[in-house]
Amino acid sequence: MRVIFHVDMDTYFVSVERLSFPWLRDRPVIVGGRTLRSVVASCSYEARELGVRSGMPMVNAMRLAPDAAVISGSHGSYTSYTRRILEILLTYSPVVDPASIDEAFMDVTGVIGGRQPLELASRIQRDILDTTGLWGSIGMAGNRFLAKMASGRAKPRGIAYLGPEDIVDFPVGRIWGVGPATQRRFLSLGIERISDLRRFSRHQLRALLGKHGDSLYLLCRGIDDSPVISGDLSPDPLSISNEHTFSTDVVEPEEYLPVLAMMSQKVARRARDRGLAGSTVMLKYRLSSMQRRSRARSLPYHTDSARTIYTAARDLARTAVSSRIRLIGVCLSALTDQSGRQLEIFGGRSGKIDSAIDLIRHRYGERSVTSGRTLTHVRSAAV
Repeated sequence: MRVIFHVDMDTYFVSVERLSFPWLRDRPVIVGGRTLRSVVASCSYEARELGVRSGMPMVNAMRLAPDAAVISGSHGSYTSYTRRILEILLTYSPVVDPASIDEAFMDVTGVIGGRQPLELASRIQRDILDTTGLWGSIGMAGNRFLAKMASGRAKPRGIAYLGPEDIVDFPVGRIWGVGPATQRRFLSLGIERISDLRRFSRHQLRALLGKHGDSLYLLCRGIDDSPVISGDLSPDPLSISNEHTFSTDVVEPEEYLPVLAMMSQKVARRARDRGLAGSTVMLKYRLSSMQRRSRARSLPYHTDSARTIYTAARDLARTAVSSRIRLIGVCLSALTDQSGRQLEIFGGRSGKIDSAIDLIRHRYGERSVTSGRTLTHVRSAAV
């Protein structure tokens, strides 16, 4: 029988900030953009008690917690602590899969020996705390699905085990893949809890939800055979992205394309700083309704060129953006280092120019040298 752990750091961004700024302890803290049109990236338990939630518009969060400390956040610090946490987990098991910056699955089946799972989980939790000063909650189960649900039950600073029969009273929305639309559909059928969903046969769920019905039939019974596969633990990022939230919703290309150009410029410069190039460009945008959308394009070669990234993102935006948006961004993924990339045709001269410009930007700021297509955004940002 498998033994799977899910390690989930408690209010990760906030906790890292509190290590640097002790005055943030015991008070409501919100990590996110500083404009009223930004959204909450993370928040402390004190802020959650006031109704603040991740993904909430900042303007709503500030109404609920007007005295909260708002922190922009430092992704570099978060990444650094994540690496240290993963190094600790790897000392206990070689099978570690980072699910995100603040959580990871571990398969400890082959290393647990004669110890009880609770004993091993306690040692891991204490090791993380002693090394980083951060608390993490750990869920234990026989599979990934139940382990993740268990870590949610354990929060904060706890350890919990869940078996298939321990989840019958959980809300159906806790199941992987049950989003708001599916949840509303379930509620219309009187399905509120996992026990309600178990009353439906596999055939009924398949007729209701297609192939997704098969997976829900198994998950609501606590069945998940998916393995924990060792993930990418390298310090290099899986992607490089940059986003901008508009002061008012926009829809015209002349309103968002200069911003898109600046985001492409920043992504390209950050890729060159790390000696990386990517072959997939993704356009990210958020509608006025707060719904997120994305479109992606694969390139025939790896690039760190702002012009190439912008051109791909611009073409995607022209076909995708048809209504007012409040946020737009660019993401470069499928990354490789310089030794593994194929050079673009005529890329030598432009590469030297980019290197010279990067030196100027590092010294005098991102907007010290920029392309003509970004000028509208540069002028508006300077006002």
